[in-house]
Amino acid sequence: MENNDNILKEMQMQLSQLKEKLDGEKIVNDRLLRNAYRKTLNGLQIRALRQTIIGIIAMVLCLTLLNVGFSTIFVVATEVMLAFCLAATIVINSRLPKMDTDLITAAEGVRRFKKGYRDWLWIGIPLVIIWIAGMGYEIMHNDFFPAAARTTMLLGLGVGIVIGGAIGLIMRRSILNKSDETLAQIEELRGED
Repeated sequence: MENNDNILKEMQMQLSQLKEKLDGEKIVNDRLLRNAYRKTLNGLQIRALRQTIIGIIAMVLCLTLLNVGFSTIFVVATEVMLAFCLAATIVINSRLPKMDTDLITAAEGVRRFKKGYRDWLWIGIPLVIIWIAGMGYEIMHNDFFPAAARTTMLLGLGVGIVIGGAIGLIMRRSILNKSDETLAQIEELRGED
């Protein structure tokens, strides 16, 4: 009987040790997941800040169009468009959750950010088309530019459209993928709670 009690106590002790190890694994796993979540969220926030800085730089550089010979109306319209785009970008990026928010709020914030970012194309693409048409009109009808320069400028506009469009699509896909990754990590963390 005493031998059975010892075996039972030893098994209980081993079971207790196993539970402690498993709890430790869950804590380590939870920490790894939270660190991964923070890293991807931080990546999104850095990209959001980078976009805001690029928008501000674009607004400042736009003023140099006046020195090149573009009309004041075109430059002012471009500045207004850039200011609108910058404001929309700041609003969309403000939907990203803070690092210390609870997981439900964080998931909702990332979903709202992703939806706003995805839906922005419905406004952004028409704005870009209108701006490109305005730029083409300015190049072709501005007497300040010699005829030979107009062709070169239109070619440069075309190259800029292709390169800018490619960079924009790559950035968009990257940000949407990071959003999906962040949401998956949040769901994984929520599943463990």
